[in-house]
Amino acid sequence: MRLTRHVAFDVPSTLDRSTAVAFVRDAARSLSHAEFLTSLQQDEGGLVAAELPVNAALFGQQKLRFRSRLEATPAGARLEGLELDDVPGWARVSGEARVVPLPSGSRLDYRFDIEIHLKLPEPERWGGRALVKMIEVTADQVLRRVCERFPDAVRAAARAYEATVAA
Repeated sequence: MRLTRHVAFDVPSTLDRSTAVAFVRDAARSLSHAEFLTSLQQDEGGLVAAELPVNAALFGQQKLRFRSRLEATPAGARLEGLELDDVPGWARVSGEARVVPLPSGSRLDYRFDIEIHLKLPEPERWGGRALVKMIEVTADQVLRRVCERFPDAVRAAARAYEATVAA
């Protein structure tokens, strides 16, 4: 099963262009307020990794890992989601963050594609089909909530970073 969502949002910022570019290239900093992610890390080689906790009613708390390669671009950064083979599933996060200079700071433009991949057995009976449908609905709800909360998390991280830069 594969579920996808696209999320796009802009964050106005008082950061100058070069400081804003450094912010969007630092995934650990720019996603530091994303409480819907756990174990967020970015290594020196540009690998960004985290886990997306999912509470599936019948299976309890699961964590879907994602790994993305962060590449610097002239205007910011691009994430290339990497394929995993985790069971029962994994996530792929791809997208781009661009910095647009403004007279009084910058605008941070984010565009992401988020996928959840779940490995489920083929249902053979009515009860199995109902279980698969319930898992699909739960995963879709998690993905929707992540996309809804993503903009606020990045805005909060940008505000916190602006406060440290201004101090």
